[in-house]
Amino acid sequence: MAKGLWGHSSLWRGGDHLVYVNGRGILIPLSEEYKRYKYSEIQALSIARTSRLGKGFLHGAGFVFFSAIIALILVLIDDYNTGLALVISGLVVGALVSIALLLRHLILGPTCVCEIRTSISKERLKPLNRYHRAKEIVAQLDEHIRESQKTLNESGAGPGTESVIAAPPSTKGDFFQIGKLTIPTFVGFSVFGLVALAALHLESVVTTGVLLFLILVVSLLLTFSLIGSVRKPTPEPVRIGLWSLLGLLFLFLGAGAIYFLIVATQNPAYTLGIMGPLEAYTAVASEGGMLGYGVFLGLGLGFLVASMVGIFKTMKWSRQIERSEELVRAADTESIAGAEDE
Repeated sequence: MAKGLWGHSSLWRGGDHLVYVNGRGILIPLSEEYKRYKYSEIQALSIARTSRLGKGFLHGAGFVFFSAIIALILVLIDDYNTGLALVISGLVVGALVSIALLLRHLILGPTCVCEIRTSISKERLKPLNRYHRAKEIVAQLDEHIRESQKTLNESGAGPGTESVIAAPPSTKGDFFQIGKLTIPTFVGFSVFGLVALAALHLESVVTTGVLLFLILVVSLLLTFSLIGSVRKPTPEPVRIGLWSLLGLLFLFLGAGAIYFLIVATQNPAYTLGIMGPLEAYTAVASEGGMLGYGVFLGLGLGFLVASMVGIFKTMKWSRQIERSEELVRAADTESIAGAEDE
């Protein structure tokens, strides 16, 4: 159901129980502790929101640190060469990683602490450290826990005994949801992949300009789609597709920044005005050599494949959600008709 950072901890749902795996180690879990909770024994699942300023400040400080070093090098050093360009490229990668982590942190939303309680224990569920994700998982477990404890409640109920199980929530939020911008985001990235491949082979300044404009458009679409997928119970394959596109986008931006730094040291004319960078990116196939051509070709194909797979997965899940909603409506209609007959 959920995994922690580096797979150290995880949460698994069984037919009549919940398994929590708590791993310990650095980067990889060196030891694991397994705890099993029967649904009938769970007394509470609690969620408490916590502050996320600490991590946000850490990622932001990393971006400022790398950016400041780059700025100092550009101001203090006049003699640029390929070696210095590689050093700056490494710093650019660090800055991009920091801003990517900050963006991920903001997209995932508020942090939280989630605890599971039984009559003899209380345990913090480390994988559920994001508020919206924790609410989604608890909502999925709610039905199983209520069903397991329903017979206990009925058998233990007697005269004057009050039910300890609250009324179940409405079925309105029980199904997965697909955000309105999900399909446009995948379609936008498929167009972006095609334009990237065209710009790589046509070597046209106009096509390169269109590609740079599309970066802004698809970035905004992807950001809003990811925010929606985190705050709504979105199918995991769709979420994975969106996160994959974000990873490819940052790889594309990082590769573009490194390429520009290297070619700009070899030909300073590429730094003049707006047309200089456009001409530099237009000449990727010739200036970047086989390595640059291969990297941008692979990224362009990656955007195209990932977006097409995302469209297929989204349409598949949309049909399943529609069928589920139709079944619920049919069942509600039959229950109402039966009640009227009685």
